Amino acid sequence: MTELDNRLNQAPESENETGEGNLVVKRNRVADFVAKIVCLILAFFLWYYATAGESAVYQSESTSIPVKIRNESGFSILSGDDVTVDVTVSGKRSVINRLNKTDIEAYADMSEVTSAGRYRLDIRYELPNGVSLDKSSVTSITVYADNTTSVSVPVRVAVTGYMLESGYELGLSAVTTDVKHVTVTGPESVVNGIEYASLSAEIGHVTSSVRYSGDLVLIGSDGNPVTNPYVTCAVTTATATIPVYKYRDVPVTVTYRYGYFNSTNCEITAEPATVRIRGEAEAVDAVSISYEIDEKAVSEKAIASGVSYHYGLSLPATVQNVENVETVTVSARLHGMTVKDVNVYNISVNNPNGLDYEAEDVLGPIRVRVCGETTRIVSLGSYSLSAVIDLSAQSGTGTVEAPVTIRFADS
Repeated sequence: MTELDNRLNQAPESENETGEGNLVVKRNRVADFVAKIVCLILAFFLWYYATAGESAVYQSESTSIPVKIRNESGFSILSGDDVTVDVTVSGKRSVINRLNKTDIEAYADMSEVTSAGRYRLDIRYELPNGVSLDKSSVTSITVYADNTTSVSVPVRVAVTGYMLESGYELGLSAVTTDVKHVTVTGPESVVNGIEYASLSAEIGHVTSSVRYSGDLVLIGSDGNPVTNPYVTCAVTTATATIPVYKYRDVPVTVTYRYGYFNSTNCEITAEPATVRIRGEAEAVDAVSISYEIDEKAVSEKAIASGVSYHYGLSLPATVQNVENVETVTVSARLHGMTVKDVNVYNISVNNPNGLDYEAEDVLGPIRVRVCGETTRIVSLGSYSLSAVIDLSAQSGTGTVEAPVTIRFADS
């Protein structure tokens, strides 16, 4: 028998019971020891992998990185500012893995440039810590620099894409802008060739004046837009007021103050019969040309042979007299009209204040000249008219003048 068997046979029953527990504990200790050894081995391999990978150098390629121009020192760049470069950089894997294309900056330094001209400049780099440049596709660039200057150019409006109704026109010669001139800054050789700043206004269908706002485009002496990126304009937008004019032939009309003349007994002509005007639609539509004839001022001779009146033409300041008409002549020729002197005997006095007066001084005949259609005037007699002397405004004594109202009999 082995020594272990002897010990088991000699142990009391209680110890036999606890012996099985000791065996389990011993077995667990062995498993723990093996697990620790395995973990230690794995940790060693992980440490080795990490340290070996971190110490290794990795490369990364980045393409189309723009080369920036620094320290222009008052110069403008005409060419060489659109160069890109492809680079290869290296560094530890953790650094390379975090690297972005934007972290790499390529530039050319113009700080030593003192005059306009063409220069060959080395490309330099700014790289993150832990990153170094291995190679680049381009090592230098050619830059053409020019002096920076400023000029003032006029603003012009090009009206396009419009449609007008008949009788309307654009007032292209009267277009105005809120900005008359703009200051342009950039390369001297480019800026000196800029003619104007253009506002292109596409206004569509219009019947009245238009306000249009838009971007300004610089136009060179060759008629083409200036696209140099180093040219700047102090003002980039403008607003134009584009007049739209309406033409209208305004008729000349004649009216009568008292209505004694009418279309059956009077022939009226105006020269010119219409006046052509131009202006903005609202102002043009509001214009009327009318003259009034005072029939009582027409003389007996004028009744017999006709009469002409000359009126000056006055229009609103916002409306143009297209044909420059200064005077309108209105002619009136009467038909079947007669003038007659009549003595009025039927005289009454309106005397609300009870004044004393000499009847013979006021009740004598009053001579009146009347005008009217011949058929009516021929039958007109003295008692076809009556007169009323009004003393209502009189309060004193003496010789006074009083208004007289002449009335026709109803018949």
